[in-house]
Amino acid sequence: MIFLRIFKNRGDFYIPATKFKSDREQKILLAILAFVVAFTAVFILIVGIKYDFSAKKFFTPKNINVEEIDNINVLPEVEGKNNFLFIMKNDVTEDIYVCSLIQVDLDNFAYKVSTLDVNTNIEGNDINNIYKRGGAGNVVNAINNLLGIDIDYFIDLSVKKYKEMFDAMGNINYTVLSDIRYKDTSTYGFNIKIKEGDQNINGDTASKLMRYYLTEKRYDLVNEILLTSLSQQINPENYEKREKLFSRFIDSAATNITIKSFSEGDNGMRVLSSENTGANVYSAYPIYEDNNIISSSIDDIRGYFVK
Repeated sequence: MIFLRIFKNRGDFYIPATKFKSDREQKILLAILAFVVAFTAVFILIVGIKYDFSAKKFFTPKNINVEEIDNINVLPEVEGKNNFLFIMKNDVTEDIYVCSLIQVDLDNFAYKVSTLDVNTNIEGNDINNIYKRGGAGNVVNAINNLLGIDIDYFIDLSVKKYKEMFDAMGNINYTVLSDIRYKDTSTYGFNIKIKEGDQNINGDTASKLMRYYLTEKRYDLVNEILLTSLSQQINPENYEKREKLFSRFIDSAATNITIKSFSEGDNGMRVLSSENTGANVYSAYPIYEDNNIISSSIDDIRGYFVK
């Protein structure tokens, strides 16, 4: 009779190698193995359900659950367009320095800006005089009639308050096209000296650059500063402190933006401030004959700001 050692390294335990016994023992071993595998699988399933061994759970911080992460990563669906009139004026005389149209376009994730000359003639009156007679609301009505658009909100800031609001939202990176040295010696004049190239600018420099560009009739470059501000200052950090910034804004500006409209626009702010959105920017600048915007230019601007 032939003998086989089936438990290697377990001592000298031999059994006969008859076919009957071999088959029976093989079945016993397979049964034991099946039991072990089944028991292990059930154990892992029970413990896994109780403690969640998923990769997402493993890498999730202890102070946040998986549902919260999913909600954070999914941005809300938004739509619509809102037009704004932005005014920056002299702190004392209330003469307008900057008068710009801004559109926040959630349909296309875009910002659009068009800066108008304060001497723009609208039915025999210029924008500056229209403002002095009836404030920003009066200018809104006049520009709506001139361009055939619908401005929803106005933002009316003095130079001082504009600088403070700008600085509260943080500096921006802006490329200056050429060296600038300019001195305005009037009563409320300003001086600016800045080098060509990439610059990190604050509210004071931004306000002076816009005023300088307007003396050169470079409405496109004023647009560029405002578009750069929108693109860089509407960001995740400022979204997180939006309530504090809005409170400051309400204290600083004359505006028809209410707490209700601010709350209703929260989803839009969240989307535009996300690093994953990447908003587009569009600049529309007027072309004048004397102080009148030519008809083709009116059509071009209207095309950007109609809803």
